[in-house]
Amino acid sequence: MRRAYGLLAVASAFFLACTSGVRVHAQTSTVAASKFAYTGDDGPAFWAESANAPACAPSPTGRQTPIDISRAVPDRQLAPLNLDLEQTSVVLSNPGYNVRGVPAIGQELILNGDPYKMIEFHFHTLSEHTVDGRQGVMELHVVFLDEDTKTQLAVIGVIYKMGRPNPFLQKLLVHGLPQKSTSPHIQVGSIDLSKAFTSTSRYYTYAGSLTTPPCSPTVQWFVLQDWAEMSPQQFQTFHDVLGNNFRPLQQRNGRVIRKTAR
Repeated sequence: MRRAYGLLAVASAFFLACTSGVRVHAQTSTVAASKFAYTGDDGPAFWAESANAPACAPSPTGRQTPIDISRAVPDRQLAPLNLDLEQTSVVLSNPGYNVRGVPAIGQELILNGDPYKMIEFHFHTLSEHTVDGRQGVMELHVVFLDEDTKTQLAVIGVIYKMGRPNPFLQKLLVHGLPQKSTSPHIQVGSIDLSKAFTSTSRYYTYAGSLTTPPCSPTVQWFVLQDWAEMSPQQFQTFHDVLGNNFRPLQQRNGRVIRKTAR
């Protein structure tokens, strides 16, 4: 399905940004190989080889992410996301392919009674998921790790559209973004991570994967239905650092996408 750029037609004129680096998923054993990018010989079509990540290869039975969110099935059993978030400081870094934030103190998502600890959040421009073929200008991924298994992940996705300045993003931007992997880490003072989300009572959910090598298919995705807004200036600042660091859409392969019916 062709991705629509909506209000941000200008974004399609930007070059894809080549990036590389080592991705370590905190407290897990999934460590990406050292070389991958978003274009060229190390781009997404070659991650299985260039990043030594076989799970990234196309498969008729795979559960890779991102996908186009469409034909979602309403499920009245889906409850609002159970988040326990506190004010915290955050350290921003750039591993070479995105901007990553790590909270100083524990933030939790409770799923089926099990605690998942927030290990990081990061950004992609443009959005990785699309909804009925529509692509956002940016997507935030907030990553939680199952405290019991240490392997299962839950990720909350927030898609952005162009609009008003976003207070949560501005809180980060006033401190500056790390421009590259060699940039010093940036300390952001007390921040309310709940402000990163739109309504956590309205979301889509499906079984998927990480969107960067090693593409581990161990993620339960929760993509919020309500899109957040960001200003053109905020987008430009993020895009100047990130380039177009979104993975192409993957095959749905018969997976059911459920959505809250509120």
